[in-house]
Amino acid sequence: MNNCQIIAYHGWGFGADFWNSWRQSLSKVGTFQAVDRGYFNAPNQVGVNKKDNPVVFVAHSLGLHMIDKALFKEVDLLVVIGGFMHFHPYTAQHKRRSRFVLQEMINDLEVHPKETLQKFYENCFAPQDPPENEIPDINHELLIEDLNALQISERKPETLHKADRICIIHGADDHIVPNKKGRQIYNQCQKKAQYFELKDAGHALPITNHKQCIEFVTPLIRQLS
Repeated sequence: MNNCQIIAYHGWGFGADFWNSWRQSLSKVGTFQAVDRGYFNAPNQVGVNKKDNPVVFVAHSLGLHMIDKALFKEVDLLVVIGGFMHFHPYTAQHKRRSRFVLQEMINDLEVHPKETLQKFYENCFAPQDPPENEIPDINHELLIEDLNALQISERKPETLHKADRICIIHGADDHIVPNKKGRQIYNQCQKKAQYFELKDAGHALPITNHKQCIEFVTPLIRQLS
């Protein structure tokens, strides 16, 4: 067994239980821990215990932006799933439209939080259907705060380059973060990165395409020494 430390960061609108299937699968190759931002439960941070053991970060979507910048230098393998360096398009016209749509979502979240979350889940799991789970009590203010931060949040290439190796996984039919965002990360980091794109997969591919993702990631973890 590889004694690596695996730390997972969920994206917006989810919690640490997003990674339940990953915990079970990756416990064979390391110690798996999941950060919880605190949208539905008490927040939970996980410390990095480097010592002589490899460190793996797995980040879904906005989770990439929730990692402390100083920690990237500790990372032997960074797995980015449905991720982006900057959420909005770079061209002015498309950026204005994207910012407007996101602001509309923020406005809806303030008035109808659970209905807005449900719509978000439908888009996340598309082209599949979302699980039929009742939405629990939510930290309304934190969800809105993070959506507002998303308007300007950016991960610069030099930050990602601090990780020794990078694995990028993206769904070809992602309705939340277009696959070109994953390709942009690869283009900026390709000397140390691998890119995998899954057909007929959306934004929630860590759940909907769990087995395929694990098949990509596990050999890379086993290679760490």
